[in-house]
Amino acid sequence: METFGQRLRRLRTEAGLSQSQLAHMVPVSQASLSRYESDRQAVAHDLAERLDELVNANGALLSLCHQLDAAETTCSTRVLDAAAEAAFENAPDLAALIADRTAQFRRLDDFVGGRELYPSVRRSFEAASAACRDDTTALAGLSELGQIAGWVASDAGHVTDAAHLYLTAAKAGTQAGRLDFGASALSSLAYQLANSPAMSDRAEAVLLASAVADRADGIGRALLLDRLAWTHARVGDAAAASRVLDEVDDVFADAREPAPTWAYWLDQDEINVMRGRCMVELNRPSAAIELLSDALSRYDPTRVRERGLYTTYLAEALVKEGDVTEARRLLDGMRQAESARLEARLDVLT
Repeated sequence: METFGQRLRRLRTEAGLSQSQLAHMVPVSQASLSRYESDRQAVAHDLAERLDELVNANGALLSLCHQLDAAETTCSTRVLDAAAEAAFENAPDLAALIADRTAQFRRLDDFVGGRELYPSVRRSFEAASAACRDDTTALAGLSELGQIAGWVASDAGHVTDAAHLYLTAAKAGTQAGRLDFGASALSSLAYQLANSPAMSDRAEAVLLASAVADRADGIGRALLLDRLAWTHARVGDAAAASRVLDEVDDVFADAREPAPTWAYWLDQDEINVMRGRCMVELNRPSAAIELLSDALSRYDPTRVRERGLYTTYLAEALVKEGDVTEARRLLDGMRQAESARLEARLDVLT
């Protein structure tokens, strides 16, 4: 039986299209199309539908995509689902179990790409949600678990699912009386919308991030503002982005309490990285190069996805400054991760 990639390559060839021609028509980068044809990257349903149409497959590609989806529902998957349900249903302290699972997923997210982590986090969230119907005291924890589940789903390329998870997390936070948990989820959704190629989504991101920016204090508020600054940069509002970035610095410097669990990773280097990324978006490459180079010089090399993501912005700034050779050197030396976010950035640059 042909794999999806083998069938795609055969049908493309029969249609008289080169890889570069088909990639341009989709549109995706030629590097992404090469990964699809060599079965090194899974293809989302909507993309399979587009490819099927372009190579005149009359459903032959799409049917194989459906078969692969069905094959995923194996005995082992059902066993894992049942195990997760049993763990949460019979937990003597549901809130403690959800908190522990959330902490584990946050840690795993630092080292495991979204595509690899997504099935596990989705399974745990669904099992925890079912258990919370009978134990509403755990809703605050469910909100935090939903936020990291949404983040992982987005990194896996499941943006619609991620949006649903973020909204569910926000609702749970509100029901638990934790506005900051809800704000964390909604600002994550705003960040996802800001990364959309559609300007209408980016505009919605500004509105959403603005609405929740004051629903936390200290380091939590600094993170909400950091995401708000990104939404401003993505619509090209340099004045608003700069104003909010300066506010981030002030709020972070004045913070006296430890970071909330959902903002544990925010430090001065991450703040400088966001400022550098905003400078790239706003066509201020010199400032971006200084900020990003400095932060990356200290960045943990084992955090492959974030290091790679930030490196793409440094490479883009270098290209804008005319140093294409150094940009190419940085990109060639990057380690790969199973991350739709990182691949989307590489597609922009290739």
